[in-house]
Amino acid sequence: MYIILYNPLSKNKKAKRTTKKVVDAFKKEKVPFRLKSLLKIKDIEDYIKKTPKNIKILLLGGDGTINTFINKTFNLAIENEIYLKGNGSGNDFLRSLKRQKPTKQAIMRLTYNDKNRYFMNGSGFGLDGQIAHLVNQSVRKNRFNYFVNTLKSFFTFKPKYTEVSIDSKLYTFKKAYLVNVNNGECIGGGMRITPQARLDEPSVDVVVVHRIPKPFLFFIFLSVYFGKHTFFKRYVFYKKGKHVKATMFSPQVSQCDGETFEKTSEIEISPTNKFANFKVFDMNDVLKNT
Repeated sequence: MYIILYNPLSKNKKAKRTTKKVVDAFKKEKVPFRLKSLLKIKDIEDYIKKTPKNIKILLLGGDGTINTFINKTFNLAIENEIYLKGNGSGNDFLRSLKRQKPTKQAIMRLTYNDKNRYFMNGSGFGLDGQIAHLVNQSVRKNRFNYFVNTLKSFFTFKPKYTEVSIDSKLYTFKKAYLVNVNNGECIGGGMRITPQARLDEPSVDVVVVHRIPKPFLFFIFLSVYFGKHTFFKRYVFYKKGKHVKATMFSPQVSQCDGETFEKTSEIEISPTNKFANFKVFDMNDVLKNT
């Protein structure tokens, strides 16, 4: 028995199409299921808590849906098997999950403006947050839209003096464009911003793009799709760590799995010592176990 939880607002409200395909597949194969909209669940923690442990959960949505689910169930010891199927505009966490196939995934904590937010894929601020903010304001959310808003941000964002502390070691950058702190490999629908990141490690990969001439910024951006930007060591700082604090000393937009927070001058990332156990959904695997 499966409970299919879907977010009707994912992927520019086009999630119904994907959800229908999943539902049709379950009906065709005569796999018992119950369909439930996440928007109709007032207390997701209580809902999961009351769900029998032998019932499997299929979560349909993108990075934002996964992020919301994690934050609303963080204090819950979930014993149900939980599967994921992409139904968002980016699905970057799922990309890493499919590529790495980890048995568990670390949950990290972002602290900003004295508030906490948990994430599975990534966080950051500066140019990174500004792009996410523009994408969220757009009518359409897709990879092309992310590309266009990135180009817009290139021309408007002014690099800042930035301090980044990684495991108590301080690094300074006179003109930093962005600080990206990731647990997954990708952002923006497949850009491999942190190609060495591992979902099963209670640590993050830190990327700082700095002091690069704006005309060259575009070429660095293109190389991110292939994870080759790390070769430009003069302009791209890359390091792993567990505890990260980044400060730009002026109000910025920060982001956490695409969710944005304005007027942030400092972010701090640390491990939570908690892990999730998401699995990639495959109907063939369902049939093998029925």
